[in-house]
Amino acid sequence: MSRPPPLPHPTTTLHLYRHLLRESSYLPVLIRPFFDERITTRFRAHRASDPSSCPQTATRLKRAHHDLRYLRAANAGDLPRMRRILLLAFGRTGAKRRQLLTELLEPDTPSSDEELQKYINKARAIVKEGRKPDWLDNWDTEKLKAFVRSQTGGDAPPIVNRPKPEITNHQLAPERYVPKENIWGGPLNEKVKRTKLKKTYKQVAEKVLPPVPREEWELLRDLVNKKEEWEVPKRRTVGRLIWAKSDDKSKEGAALDWNWQRYATQPIWLVDRQKSRRNMLLSGQVDEDLPMGEQQPINCHRYTPRLWRRTLEQVWRMTAVMERKKDGKGWEIEWGQKKYEPPVAPSADLEFFEGAPVRAEPKKKKGKQ
Repeated sequence: MSRPPPLPHPTTTLHLYRHLLRESSYLPVLIRPFFDERITTRFRAHRASDPSSCPQTATRLKRAHHDLRYLRAANAGDLPRMRRILLLAFGRTGAKRRQLLTELLEPDTPSSDEELQKYINKARAIVKEGRKPDWLDNWDTEKLKAFVRSQTGGDAPPIVNRPKPEITNHQLAPERYVPKENIWGGPLNEKVKRTKLKKTYKQVAEKVLPPVPREEWELLRDLVNKKEEWEVPKRRTVGRLIWAKSDDKSKEGAALDWNWQRYATQPIWLVDRQKSRRNMLLSGQVDEDLPMGEQQPINCHRYTPRLWRRTLEQVWRMTAVMERKKDGKGWEIEWGQKKYEPPVAPSADLEFFEGAPVRAEPKKKKGKQ
């Protein structure tokens, strides 16, 4: 059974930092730099803080211990947690998604007189409306709506277990669905109308799966299509002291160290909670005294090349690349979608297909080439 090794609980901040970096080294190579940079940046930014005097630092350390258990469980075979780690690394959720979303909403620098004139007309329209510029004026709403139409239309493949809710129809064109009248039939106040418009755009932005750089998208494509292979590093053997006790003595010592007071003062389910099948991968503890023997953790999988390709394909279907067309008008958006082709029968099995009807190709209509 695959489970995290019985490593000692880190007692100092430096030990916790090393444990996180060591656990990150067992992640797939394509996502390891993202987590290494994230771990080092956070610890270096707060290394001068004292947990005893700063409550926020104590909260960060508690979160770091949680992340360490999370990484250990994912590396030990917890597929749902590994899938979430992949979503974080490729910007489908979390901080990287917010960074990619900021790049999507940021207006491009005008490259021609026509684009510059559009920005000038937009600024004049704000002044003409008699309102102050807000954060929505700094968004490229046309670019956002073009990407949203591609995500909700037929361009994007069907997504299983999407990390964000689906975008509704009225959110495709927020300006069209802003009410023009209030409940009394009078004209809606311009400030209220602007507030409703900003609220709808904010809801759309929270559901968008922003495009990724082409390098990451092509790397995912090559891994899914078997053009590139990689191996997850095997876990190194846990170091042990040379003067460690023998097995018999260690068992006697474990029996002496048994904390019977917890079983006498607390419910058994609470004491053995860390040894349950659901928490076994997080804690690394196993209940060896069960009559049916050692139990298999829930959601525990053995990582194989085929499982990695299927998992990465689910992530690839959620990613897209967005580039401006060569003529400068509109956008080219391409989503990850694997093309499945029927397998070819080997020469040894061709005799079973002799005389089978062959499907005729559809006739082309006149006027189409």
